[in-house]
Amino acid sequence: MKLKPKLLLITLAVMVCLTGFWLWWWHFSNSVFPPEETVNGIHGTYSTGEELPVPRTESGGTVCNGKMVVLGGIDAFAQTLTSVMIYDPAKNRWENGPDLPEKINHAAVVSVGDTVFVIGGFGPLGLRLRWFMFARWDPLSTVYKLHLPSRTWSKGLPMPKPRGAGGAAVLDSAIWYAGGIDENREITSTVWRFDLKTQTWSESSPMPTPRDHLRVEAVNSCLYVLSGRKDDLRLNLPVVECFSPETGLWERKADIPVARGGFGSVVLNGQIYTFGGEMVWHCLYQMERYSPETDSWEILDPLPEGRHGILGGVIDGTIHLVSGGRHPRVSISGIHRIYTPVLHP
Repeated sequence: MKLKPKLLLITLAVMVCLTGFWLWWWHFSNSVFPPEETVNGIHGTYSTGEELPVPRTESGGTVCNGKMVVLGGIDAFAQTLTSVMIYDPAKNRWENGPDLPEKINHAAVVSVGDTVFVIGGFGPLGLRLRWFMFARWDPLSTVYKLHLPSRTWSKGLPMPKPRGAGGAAVLDSAIWYAGGIDENREITSTVWRFDLKTQTWSESSPMPTPRDHLRVEAVNSCLYVLSGRKDDLRLNLPVVECFSPETGLWERKADIPVARGGFGSVVLNGQIYTFGGEMVWHCLYQMERYSPETDSWEILDPLPEGRHGILGGVIDGTIHLVSGGRHPRVSISGIHRIYTPVLHP
């Protein structure tokens, strides 16, 4: 039976509206249900800070001089950003910082003194269809430095080769960069060390397990590489490996309870907190705490909302959890949660 032209137009209009609503929901649903002001848990309390004025995901962030710095990333339409936002906890206010010199997402960001280092990352995304992913990664080798007091950018010495979606941490007067995706769009096990005194890059012992979308943290003179994936949302890795610069050796540690990529992490009181992350069909609510002393994981209060591409930073004993997508792949938010853990005596 053939549809009449008028009925056909109505059907097409309904389909377009439903598709539009679905796309809107996918990108912007974080604003449909505003975050609760306070959520009390067994291990701590979630409160809210001022929302990030420019929602995003897959951005870079760190705490520098007691302020949270969020930069670059991707907007709801997969466009890469240059904007920089700086959060002052004393005022509970975000303000605009100086734009990045170029569009960058998936950068590794650390702070050294009063300077923020933006290492590698990807330029504007291209199209590369494969399984449950679609983005073509074009990694960068650039290093940019933001001197926070003067709000000025300068160029640092580039990495030996382009990398994006790797992890970085500061340890023993050096910045360490691990893993990520290379210029051939392959995941790597490379570890580079940037000596802050001599301002030179050198190659270190590679990770036993190649991966991207991982996290790297430094605790007790050791470098911890946490989870990540193999360039695909289906291929998450639970692996946690620890590198000792003193011995030059890697050691396998207790697996993370839930393997994933695109998550966040911070170090507080000598323990590593991990939160959020991305699976094929959903984002994770998980928050865990790892004790290097006992090599064990503890499951903490879940996030009030699942997010991936989430940023974390520690300010005055609290963990600030900023931005990140509510759904896998391209989705955004400006959510700003502040987690105050209950400390053990």
